[in-house]
Amino acid sequence: MSALLRVEDLRVRFRTMGPLKALATGTKAPFIDAVCGVSFEIRKGETLALVGESGSGKSTIARTIIGLQRAVSGSISFDGQEIGKLSGAERKPYLRRMAMIFQDPIGSLSPRLTVQSLLTEPFRIHGLKDRDARGEAERLLRMVGLLPADFACRFPHQLSGGQARRVGIARALALNPELIIADEPTAGLDVSVQGDVLNLLARLQDELGMAILIISHNLNVVRHATDRMGIMYLGRFIEVGATDRIFDQPRHPYTEALLAANPEPDPDAVLNRIELKGEVPSLMRRPTGCEFHTRCRYVQDICSRIFPGPSTDPDETEHSFRCHFPLNGETAIPLEQKRLSLAGPTLK
Repeated sequence: MSALLRVEDLRVRFRTMGPLKALATGTKAPFIDAVCGVSFEIRKGETLALVGESGSGKSTIARTIIGLQRAVSGSISFDGQEIGKLSGAERKPYLRRMAMIFQDPIGSLSPRLTVQSLLTEPFRIHGLKDRDARGEAERLLRMVGLLPADFACRFPHQLSGGQARRVGIARALALNPELIIADEPTAGLDVSVQGDVLNLLARLQDELGMAILIISHNLNVVRHATDRMGIMYLGRFIEVGATDRIFDQPRHPYTEALLAANPEPDPDAVLNRIELKGEVPSLMRRPTGCEFHTRCRYVQDICSRIFPGPSTDPDETEHSFRCHFPLNGETAIPLEQKRLSLAGPTLK
């Protein structure tokens, strides 16, 4: 199936000090790379998850795709059209075909607007003034299960967290987008409400055929709601593949530790926790070689000297990773012994 969204070698950086201070201190590159050479694609009707610790660059990628942040280099293509370098007016027709659900359900809703105004704002932005505002608001509210008629007249402070989340989803669906970017769609919600939100997204995906990019720390959500997942560390992808495959056979030591930290609801389950020693390195002082070597329990001398290239499993070319000593079951073995294929889709 052809890719709906394709991101290639994306790099996003932020300035750490002003030009005058950089000149005074002799700093040649007063920037940090929040996203560093990331490549991936999302196919039509597919759900892809971005997973990683806070600060790994997940939300920055989402904001760059939607146009809220500019990339330094790389490309973003939507349905075969490069949109990353388009101006706001040129990108507008493509933004109509994608939408974002923001992480903070209340904070993403203007406190000055009613729910009806919030839901119909996309129509005004894109010049669809012939729509019946009241009718469209009620249609969208029914889609997300907010049935009482007075919901359209409420303000954000009159909504619970779950209701605000549903309003955010309804607003994202207003223009029937082909891609929805959901940044922590279940964060801060009760478990029962989380299930309702996930079931809602799954149902709407089946009905509308849209693709979904989910950003989440909740690995249970990722396992049950996504087709593929990408693991991020310090702004890079270190492992990408089918969700079930990564959960069953993680190849990168960081992925192994991340999955081992997932809460287990069974109180009698035997837990095999993996303790990662040390702190997450600063983006201002990236480690040399493999950036995870400062916390890896399988670290060898080569790990601190040489940045690992992209590799893929010989029997699953869409499962790719960056590691000198990829895991095989419970054992980390050198790449030269494993002789992994370098063909097929790889990380960048």
